[in-house]
Amino acid sequence: MTAPTKRQLAAAQVRSLRALRKKLLSMAAQWDGVDQFNLSTLEELADRCETVATDMLDDSSSEDSR
Repeated sequence: MTAPTKRQLAAAQVRSLRALRKKLLSMAAQWDGVDQFNLSTLEELADRCETVATDMLDDSSSEDSR
């Protein structure tokens, strides 16, 4: 069995990060009206997951153009 390409690895991890983001946003929603600090901290973490996912896609796309 061959190792995944950089693009395949990035795609799999982007899917995982986006699933994690969805879970974090669900967790944050549970804190709405209870604790604003926890809500905003979880939302920030979810945003960071999306940023990392987007950066991975950009990196794997730039590798393809070389």
